[in-house]
Amino acid sequence: MIAGVVLAGNAREAAEKIRRCRADLYEVRLDYFDSFDLSPLGPFADRLILTVRRAEEGGHRRIPEEERLELYRKATALGPRYIDVEAQSEISDEVMREGRRKGVGVVLSYHNFEKTPSIGELLEVLEDMRARGPDVIKIVPTARSYRDNLRVLRLYEEAEKVIAFCMGPLGRISRLFSALLAPFTYAAIDGEAAPGQMSVEELKKLLVLLDGR
Repeated sequence: MIAGVVLAGNAREAAEKIRRCRADLYEVRLDYFDSFDLSPLGPFADRLILTVRRAEEGGHRRIPEEERLELYRKATALGPRYIDVEAQSEISDEVMREGRRKGVGVVLSYHNFEKTPSIGELLEVLEDMRARGPDVIKIVPTARSYRDNLRVLRLYEEAEKVIAFCMGPLGRISRLFSALLAPFTYAAIDGEAAPGQMSVEELKKLLVLLDGR
């Protein structure tokens, strides 16, 4: 499945972008919002991944952790398919508890915009995240060489319900493989939300060329 990444200033604008795009899921980046009436997103709730990305892991702006927690509570109350929270953030445990209370799936995520750690470090990250019991684990470092893709793809041999790929121009090939191996992967609707991100249409065309889907 492909999750289209929605960058918008508010829920109404996000809903319009969703209506114009053909993806399986939609990750809506609430850190881009300047107002937080989420009701226009209600009709799409069962296909939404809602996240309030922190600045240290690629968020659009710096939001205090207490404010981010309140936004996650609003997001969870909408009843989306998933909420996504960074494993290293101080609010992650409370966000995960909120998701479980409301029956919302949790994507626990890790992003590294500097490099791809060694396979030993990646496996340690994976095990630490798996021990916390999320529904999906997302591990996304940055490729500095083509070999970095191979390290990240090894994670699919270690656990189920894992999304793993590399950011950056050298990581684009791992994004294609994640579309085949992960529960879902991410693609842009109208502009890159992360370095090296393909568009929804580009990823669909590559998948057809690769395996006829």
